[in-house]
Amino acid sequence: MVAVAEGRTPYKILITDDDAACRQSVSDALAANGYQTVEASCGREAIEVAMRRLVHVLIVDMNMPDLSGVETLAIIRREVATPPPSILMSADASEDVIRRALQAQFYSFIPKPLQLGILRHVVQEIIRRTYESDT
Repeated sequence: MVAVAEGRTPYKILITDDDAACRQSVSDALAANGYQTVEASCGREAIEVAMRRLVHVLIVDMNMPDLSGVETLAIIRREVATPPPSILMSADASEDVIRRALQAQFYSFIPKPLQLGILRHVVQEIIRRTYESDT
């Protein structure tokens, strides 16, 4: 699957994590597939980005210093006219975190350490189902 449909600009992916190395590895992996990536180091920064520019997919860490990934998504959904489908990632893959991700209606939960191939596949599925589907 190609990240850019003919005649269209690249899909924009907002990557939110307080771990700079994680943000960079996710950004590099997605950029290699043709996605345009934007990075945010915390929930508040992600909210600001989502309010200022079109974001097609949000990838957010659960545990950050200011807001959790669940709190970040809740605010984006409240403040942004068309909130993006979202992926929650976390090193804590406990039943509680997964339940919270499901209750918050994240598209997917991906445990850390990330398997970048799985993350790329989930992003491609979101793009296909949300933006390229004819139904």
